[in-house]
Amino acid sequence: MTIQGYQFDKAKVTPESDAQLYSYLAQTSDNKVISGLTANATGLNVYVAAGKALVQGRLIENAQQVQLTAQANKTGYVCITIDLTQDNTSTGTPGTSDYVPINNQLRLELVDTLNQQDLNSGGLIYTFPIYSYVSTGSSIALTKNSVSFRNIFYDAKEIAWTGNLTAGTAIYDNFSRFRSLICYGISQNKTQFILELDLTKQLTSSEMGGRDFVSNIAIGSHAEGAANREWKLAVGTTLDKSNTYLDARYRDGSGNWSASSSTATFIYKIVGVY
Repeated sequence: MTIQGYQFDKAKVTPESDAQLYSYLAQTSDNKVISGLTANATGLNVYVAAGKALVQGRLIENAQQVQLTAQANKTGYVCITIDLTQDNTSTGTPGTSDYVPINNQLRLELVDTLNQQDLNSGGLIYTFPIYSYVSTGSSIALTKNSVSFRNIFYDAKEIAWTGNLTAGTAIYDNFSRFRSLICYGISQNKTQFILELDLTKQLTSSEMGGRDFVSNIAIGSHAEGAANREWKLAVGTTLDKSNTYLDARYRDGSGNWSASSSTATFIYKIVGVY
Protein backbone atom coordinates (compact mmCIF):
# COMPACT_ATOMS: atom_id res chain seq x y z
CA MET A 1 0.00 0.00 0.00
CA THR A 2 1.16 3.54 -0.73
CA ILE A 3 -0.58 4.96 2.34
CA GLN A 4 -0.17 3.53 5.82
CA GLY A 5 -1.82 4.36 9.11
CA TYR A 6 -0.58 3.25 12.51
CA GLN A 7 -3.31 4.14 15.01
CA PHE A 8 -5.80 1.77 13.41
CA ASP A 9 -7.22 -1.68 14.15
CA LYS A 10 -4.81 -4.55 13.40
CA ALA A 11 -2.07 -2.14 12.29
CA LYS A 12 1.58 -3.03 12.86
CA VAL A 13 3.20 -0.23 14.87
CA THR A 14 6.98 -0.40 14.81
CA PRO A 15 9.25 1.28 17.40
CA GLU A 16 10.50 3.59 14.62
CA SER A 17 6.94 4.74 13.88
CA ASP A 18 6.26 5.36 17.56
CA ALA A 19 9.47 7.34 17.94
CA GLN A 20 8.70 9.51 14.92
CA LEU A 21 5.30 10.35 16.38
CA TYR A 22 6.62 11.18 19.86
CA SER A 23 9.49 13.23 18.45
CA TYR A 24 7.09 15.32 16.39
CA LEU A 25 4.63 15.83 19.24
CA ALA A 26 7.38 16.69 21.73
CA GLN A 27 8.82 19.46 19.51
CA THR A 28 11.26 21.44 21.71
CA SER A 29 11.00 18.85 24.50
CA ASP A 30 12.57 16.13 22.36
CA ASN A 31 16.23 15.42 23.09
CA LYS A 32 15.80 16.69 26.65
CA VAL A 33 16.34 15.29 30.12
CA ILE A 34 12.91 14.99 31.77
CA SER A 35 14.14 14.43 35.31
CA GLY A 36 17.29 13.48 37.20
CA LEU A 37 20.37 12.29 35.27
CA THR A 38 22.60 14.69 37.19
CA ALA A 39 26.26 13.72 37.38
CA ASN A 40 29.12 14.18 39.82
CA ALA A 41 32.71 12.96 39.85
CA THR A 42 35.16 11.48 42.33
CA GLY A 43 38.65 10.86 41.08
CA LEU A 44 38.33 9.50 37.56
CA ASN A 45 34.85 8.09 38.21
CA VAL A 46 31.65 9.74 37.00
CA TYR A 47 28.37 8.91 38.75
CA VAL A 48 25.14 9.47 36.80
CA ALA A 49 21.96 9.60 38.89
CA ALA A 50 18.68 7.92 38.07
CA GLY A 51 16.37 9.82 35.75
CA LYS A 52 14.51 9.99 32.47
CA ALA A 53 15.04 11.56 29.07
CA LEU A 54 13.29 11.77 25.71
CA VAL A 55 15.84 11.21 22.94
CA GLN A 56 14.86 11.09 19.27
CA GLY A 57 11.29 10.37 20.37
CA ARG A 58 12.36 7.45 22.57
CA LEU A 59 11.59 7.49 26.29
CA ILE A 60 14.67 6.40 28.24
CA GLU A 61 14.89 5.66 31.96
CA ASN A 62 17.99 5.14 34.07
CA ALA A 63 16.65 3.26 37.09
CA GLN A 64 19.67 3.60 39.37
CA GLN A 65 23.01 5.37 39.69
CA VAL A 66 25.55 4.33 37.06
CA GLN A 67 29.34 4.58 37.47
CA LEU A 68 31.52 5.39 34.47
CA THR A 69 35.32 5.51 34.56
CA ALA A 70 37.27 7.96 32.41
CA GLN A 71 40.78 7.67 31.07
CA ALA A 72 43.31 10.18 32.36
CA ASN A 73 44.02 13.38 30.41
CA LYS A 74 41.03 13.16 28.10
CA THR A 75 38.17 15.40 26.98
CA GLY A 76 34.75 14.14 25.98
CA TYR A 77 31.10 13.77 26.86
CA VAL A 78 28.87 11.86 29.26
CA CYS A 79 26.26 10.50 26.87
CA ILE A 80 23.15 8.44 26.46
CA THR A 81 23.90 6.50 23.29
CA ILE A 82 21.27 4.96 21.04
CA ASP A 83 22.92 2.44 18.71
CA LEU A 84 20.53 0.79 16.28
CA THR A 85 23.35 -1.23 14.72
CA GLN A 86 23.02 -3.59 17.70
CA ASP A 87 20.44 -6.37 17.99
CA ASN A 88 18.23 -6.62 21.05
CA THR A 89 17.82 -9.99 22.73
CA SER A 90 15.66 -11.49 25.46
CA THR A 91 15.44 -14.26 28.00
CA GLY A 92 12.44 -16.38 28.93
CA THR A 93 9.30 -17.08 26.95
CA PRO A 94 7.29 -14.24 25.37
CA GLY A 95 3.89 -13.85 26.99
CA THR A 96 4.99 -15.36 30.31
CA SER A 97 6.21 -13.77 33.55
CA ASP A 98 9.82 -14.86 33.02
CA TYR A 99 10.17 -12.95 29.73
CA VAL A 100 12.81 -10.19 30.01
CA PRO A 101 13.89 -8.07 27.00
CA ILE A 102 17.55 -7.04 26.88
CA ASN A 103 18.15 -3.69 25.21
CA ASN A 104 21.58 -3.74 23.56
CA GLN A 105 20.74 -0.60 21.58
CA LEU A 106 20.97 1.72 24.58
CA ARG A 107 23.82 2.59 26.95
CA LEU A 108 25.28 5.29 29.19
CA GLU A 109 28.91 5.93 28.28
CA LEU A 110 31.79 8.37 27.92
CA VAL A 111 32.62 9.31 24.33
CA ASP A 112 35.36 11.43 22.75
CA THR A 113 33.21 12.89 19.96
CA LEU A 114 29.48 13.10 19.28
CA ASN A 115 27.76 11.09 16.54
CA GLN A 116 24.28 12.50 16.03
CA GLN A 117 22.49 10.89 13.12
CA ASP A 118 18.77 11.46 12.65
CA LEU A 119 17.30 8.14 13.81
CA ASN A 120 13.89 9.08 12.45
CA SER A 121 15.26 9.46 8.92
CA GLY A 122 17.35 6.33 8.54
CA GLY A 123 20.20 7.14 10.94
CA LEU A 124 21.60 4.46 13.22
CA ILE A 125 23.58 6.13 16.04
CA TYR A 126 22.74 9.10 18.25
CA THR A 127 24.89 10.26 21.17
CA PHE A 128 22.96 12.55 23.52
CA PRO A 129 25.34 14.58 25.72
CA ILE A 130 24.27 15.44 29.25
CA TYR A 131 27.69 16.63 30.46
CA SER A 132 31.09 17.37 28.96
CA TYR A 133 34.23 16.52 30.87
CA VAL A 134 37.95 17.18 31.08
CA SER A 135 40.12 14.71 32.96
CA THR A 136 43.59 15.08 34.42
CA GLY A 137 45.76 12.29 35.72
CA SER A 138 43.64 11.96 38.85
CA SER A 139 40.37 13.90 38.57
CA ILE A 140 37.51 15.00 36.31
CA ALA A 141 35.86 18.39 35.82
CA LEU A 142 32.23 18.12 34.67
CA THR A 143 30.21 20.79 32.83
CA LYS A 144 26.45 20.38 32.55
CA ASN A 145 25.18 20.54 28.97
CA SER A 146 22.28 22.86 29.82
CA VAL A 147 20.65 22.67 26.37
CA SER A 148 20.00 18.96 27.00
CA PHE A 149 17.89 19.70 30.06
CA ARG A 150 14.31 20.88 30.12
CA ASN A 151 13.69 24.62 30.10
CA ILE A 152 10.64 25.68 32.09
CA PHE A 153 9.87 28.41 29.56
CA TYR A 154 9.13 25.74 26.93
CA ASP A 155 6.93 23.63 29.21
CA ALA A 156 3.13 23.68 29.21
CA LYS A 157 1.88 26.27 31.69
CA GLU A 158 -1.37 27.70 33.00
CA ILE A 159 -2.28 30.42 35.48
CA ALA A 160 -2.94 28.53 38.70
CA TRP A 161 -3.80 31.39 41.05
CA THR A 162 -4.10 35.19 41.18
CA GLY A 163 -4.66 37.43 44.18
CA ASN A 164 -2.68 39.06 46.97
CA LEU A 165 -0.63 36.55 48.97
CA THR A 166 1.39 38.20 51.73
CA ALA A 167 3.65 36.91 54.46
CA GLY A 168 1.79 35.13 57.23
CA THR A 169 -1.23 34.31 55.07
CA ALA A 170 -2.17 31.05 53.33
CA ILE A 171 -4.01 29.85 50.25
CA TYR A 172 -5.55 26.39 50.03
CA ASP A 173 -5.45 25.52 46.35
CA ASN A 174 -4.41 22.03 45.29
CA PHE A 175 -1.30 22.37 43.10
CA SER A 176 -0.49 18.65 43.04
CA ARG A 177 -1.18 18.42 39.28
CA PHE A 178 1.84 20.63 38.56
CA ARG A 179 5.53 19.76 38.43
CA SER A 180 6.55 23.25 39.53
CA LEU A 181 5.17 26.72 40.20
CA ILE A 182 6.38 30.14 39.08
CA CYS A 183 5.41 32.86 41.55
CA TYR A 184 5.39 36.53 40.54
CA GLY A 185 5.64 39.13 43.29
CA ILE A 186 6.46 42.69 44.28
CA SER A 187 8.83 43.39 47.15
CA GLN A 188 8.60 46.09 49.78
CA ASN A 189 10.93 48.35 47.80
CA LYS A 190 8.68 47.87 44.72
CA THR A 191 11.13 45.55 42.97
CA GLN A 192 9.44 42.73 41.05
CA PHE A 193 10.71 39.21 41.71
CA ILE A 194 10.07 35.67 40.51
CA LEU A 195 10.37 32.48 42.57
CA GLU A 196 10.62 29.17 40.72
CA LEU A 197 9.31 26.38 42.96
CA ASP A 198 9.94 22.68 42.44
CA LEU A 199 6.98 20.64 43.72
CA THR A 200 8.84 17.35 43.31
CA LYS A 201 11.08 18.07 46.30
CA GLN A 202 10.39 16.31 49.59
CA LEU A 203 12.20 18.36 52.22
CA THR A 204 11.48 19.88 55.61
CA SER A 205 12.10 23.46 56.64
CA SER A 206 13.83 24.34 59.90
CA GLU A 207 14.13 27.96 58.78
CA MET A 208 10.43 28.77 58.99
CA GLY A 209 9.79 29.11 62.70
CA GLY A 210 10.83 25.52 63.32
CA ARG A 211 7.63 24.28 61.68
CA ASP A 212 7.69 21.08 59.69
CA PHE A 213 6.81 21.44 56.01
CA VAL A 214 6.87 18.76 53.37
CA SER A 215 8.60 21.08 50.92
CA ASN A 216 10.85 24.05 51.43
CA ILE A 217 10.99 24.64 47.73
CA ALA A 218 12.19 28.16 47.03
CA ILE A 219 14.87 27.92 44.34
CA GLY A 220 15.18 31.70 44.12
CA SER A 221 14.83 34.45 46.71
CA HIS A 222 14.80 38.22 46.86
CA ALA A 223 16.80 40.27 49.32
CA GLU A 224 15.77 43.82 50.09
CA GLY A 225 16.79 46.69 52.35
CA ALA A 226 18.95 46.63 55.44
CA ALA A 227 17.12 43.59 56.83
CA ASN A 228 18.24 41.48 53.86
CA ARG A 229 14.78 39.95 53.80
CA GLU A 230 14.34 36.69 51.86
CA TRP A 231 11.11 35.02 50.82
CA LYS A 232 10.43 31.33 51.31
CA LEU A 233 7.39 29.43 50.04
CA ALA A 234 6.50 26.06 51.55
CA VAL A 235 3.87 23.74 50.12
CA GLY A 236 1.72 21.48 52.23
CA THR A 237 1.73 20.04 55.72
CA THR A 238 0.98 16.56 54.32
CA LEU A 239 2.13 14.65 51.27
CA ASP A 240 -0.87 15.70 49.15
CA LYS A 241 0.66 19.19 48.74
CA SER A 242 -2.84 20.66 49.00
CA ASN A 243 -1.97 23.70 51.12
CA THR A 244 0.35 26.55 50.23
CA TYR A 245 1.85 28.86 52.85
CA LEU A 246 4.04 31.89 52.37
CA ASP A 247 6.40 33.31 54.98
CA ALA A 248 9.02 36.07 54.92
CA ARG A 249 12.27 35.59 56.83
CA TYR A 250 15.49 37.49 57.19
CA ARG A 251 18.89 36.69 58.67
CA ASP A 252 20.00 38.69 61.68
CA GLY A 253 23.61 39.73 62.43
CA SER A 254 24.38 36.25 63.75
CA GLY A 255 23.02 34.51 60.67
CA ASN A 256 19.83 33.33 62.39
CA TRP A 257 16.45 33.33 60.69
CA SER A 258 13.93 35.74 62.21
CA ALA A 259 10.26 36.33 61.47
CA SER A 260 9.18 39.29 59.38
CA SER A 261 5.80 40.21 57.94
CA SER A 262 4.89 42.95 55.52
CA THR A 263 1.76 43.53 53.50
CA ALA A 264 3.87 45.71 51.18
CA THR A 265 5.57 42.57 49.84
CA PHE A 266 3.28 40.07 48.14
CA ILE A 267 2.84 37.47 45.39
CA TYR A 268 0.12 38.39 42.90
CA LYS A 269 0.24 35.49 40.40
CA ILE A 270 1.18 31.82 40.43
CA VAL A 271 1.72 29.94 37.14
CA GLY A 272 1.68 26.15 37.20
CA VAL A 273 4.14 24.18 35.05
CA TYR A 274 3.28 20.64 33.98
